[in-house]
Order: sequence, then C-alpha cells, then structure tokens
Amino acid sequence: MFNVEKATNDCIQWIRDWREENGPGCNLIVGISGGVDSLVAAELCVEAVGADKVLGVIMPNYKQDDIDVAYDICQHVLNIDYLTINIGSAYDDIIDQIDAAFNVTDQTLINLAPRLRMATLYGVSQSHNGRVVNTCNLSEDYIGYSTRYGDAAGDFAPLAQFTKGEVKRIGHYLGLPKNYVEKTPSDGLCGKSDEDNFGFTYAVLDKYIRTGVCDDPEVKRRIDRLHEKNEFKLKPMQYFNYKEEKTDMNMSPDEILKAFEKAVAKKEKEHTIGEELRSCERQIKDALGIDVYIVPKNKTDKQVCKTLSKDDITFVGRTKDIATGKIRTTVGFKDGTQTSVVLNDWEDEDDTEKAIMWCLLKKCFKSKRSLEKVIYSMEDM
Repeated sequence: MFNVEKATNDCIQWIRDWREENGPGCNLIVGISGGVDSLVAAELCVEAVGADKVLGVIMPNYKQDDIDVAYDICQHVLNIDYLTINIGSAYDDIIDQIDAAFNVTDQTLINLAPRLRMATLYGVSQSHNGRVVNTCNLSEDYIGYSTRYGDAAGDFAPLAQFTKGEVKRIGHYLGLPKNYVEKTPSDGLCGKSDEDNFGFTYAVLDKYIRTGVCDDPEVKRRIDRLHEKNEFKLKPMQYFNYKEEKTDMNMSPDEILKAFEKAVAKKEKEHTIGEELRSCERQIKDALGIDVYIVPKNKTDKQVCKTLSKDDITFVGRTKDIATGKIRTTVGFKDGTQTSVVLNDWEDEDDTEKAIMWCLLKKCFKSKRSLEKVIYSMEDM
C-alpha cells in the first residue's frame, strides 16, 4: 500500500541529505516542461531546500505549445526564479550539418532536442553552483520512455522509484493545482500523448510494475519487450576492463602465498625451479626488500634449514595505530628475533592466523630457508 505522506516526507528529507552530502549550499536546477513530473520534482526540491535555492529552466525548441503552463508553474505555483533558453537555432544547425552528411533519421530528430536540453541544464548548473534534477519516474524508466543522456540524465533522481500514478498522488498531497497534476502526459516531441505512444495506459503499466499482474497478455508482452529492449538505459556505460599485471608492491600477503602455492604445485613433480617460481622470488624481493631462495621439495640444498612452524614462536602481539587504524601483528621466535606485519588492505583485519603465517614467511625469507618447506609445514598446522 502506497503511503503518500510517508513517501513525500521521506523523499523531501532524502533531497536535503543528498544536497548536504553532494553540494552543500548548491542550487537545484530543474528543467520545467509543464508536465506533472517536472512540477512535482521541483516542488519537492522547494519543500526540501527553499524556493530561493531552486532554479527552473524553460527550453522551447523555437516554440512550445504549453509554454504558458511552464511559465505559470514557475511564477505562480512554485514561486521560483527561472530562465528561458531557446534551443531552436542550435537544434537546426546540428540537424542541418548531420543532414549534409547522412539522411537524418526520425530518432535523431526526436532525441536531439532532449539531449540539447540536458546539455543546457548542465551549462546553467556549472555557471550557477548547481546540481541537475532528473525528473523521470519509475513507469517511464521501466519501459525506456526517455532519451539516454537527455532527460534520462541528471545528478539525482527524486522520482525514480515512484510510478506515474504515485507521482500524481504526491502532487495532490503537496496541494499542487489539480489541472496541472492531471494534465495529459506528453513528451512534447512527436505530437502524441504518452499513452498513445505506449499502446496501453499508465494505470495498466503501474499495476504491472507493482504487482506483476497484467490482464491483457498482448499488453504484457509489449511491456516486457520494451523493458528488455531499453533496460540498458538505466545501466552505467559498459567499459573494457583492462587490468594491468599487479606490481609486486600491490600484492597482499595472501595473494603472494597463493601465487607461490600455485607455482609450487605445478613444478613439484619436475623437481626443478621453474620460471614461475623465479618470478615469485622476484615478487617477494620487490615487495619485502629481501632476497628469497626457493628450493624444490625433493632437491637437496645446503642452505635449507629446518622447517619453521608454530613451535618456533614464543609470543604473538597485536597493536593498533590510533591515527591510521591499521593493525600490526608482531611474532617473536625462539632465537630472540622478531618480525611483524601490518594488516593493511586485507579483507579481514582481525585475521591473526594470516598475520602469523605472513610473519613466518618473512622470518623464513630472512633465514634463506626453503619457502616450499615452509608452505607445506603450514598446511600441517
């Protein structure tokens, strides 16, 4: 059950909190189209931060049939300052230059205007210490009824989790003029109402979003197709995830151990020092600043001493740096020496067992003992 009072008050507080965190003292910039979404979004912002911190921007493409509504909303309903910036000449110049190279498609003609409007909003925002308000609602987002990098953009989206019907209920709760709240929704681009474009009503769409129920199978299929086709609009831009080979200093103790164990397992039967193991030697040397000597399990070497184990440990101490919050684990050995490790970027800073293992390895490295023997002895602990 939609609780309009709670939803409204929670959203207003969320706007306050978002502004305080992301732009304390900034102005909130709203594109005013004359429709219910921009009206309600702007009023929520006014309730949250005050009318003097909300700026409306009206952006006709030469002309706008309901521009008087937009003016009335700014002047008499919201009582906010506003700018009128006509995007018509910029729109024509771009279309003409595209048309000189290609046949301009209907999609270009329709979607260029909202993209120019969003660019305008950001131009105003950056010149007026602002943050841009996205005014899309859940119903439109669900079926992709928006222009990517156009009206679908913005810095924050107060209406993104409210259906069209819920946005209207919030508008009524806020006491906004009924004729503007119930105004027939239209994108102002193609001359049709939203519902004419959809082939179904907002009431049907909203019910399906909230309950999963749609009485008309064909309408359900159409909604599902639109949702699947346009879902990408709500996702971050995909990118190639290039991963550089980790520098040795960036490897955690746990990662170094795993690298050794993998290399040792691969070379164990060969009784040889493979390139992977030599690479591990270099990694440890770079990471810890000490020389490492690796000896295969079944190969004798005069440098190999007895295997270190927990029996060689006399004490384990842990201290926390108050300034950095980092934990240092110190391990003392029977020969009177100590070694320690700082739990820096590990997932679990309380994992003392890992710290002890790392200290044993460091002790082993300093003693030039067989790393493989240490690894195998630790598996038996």
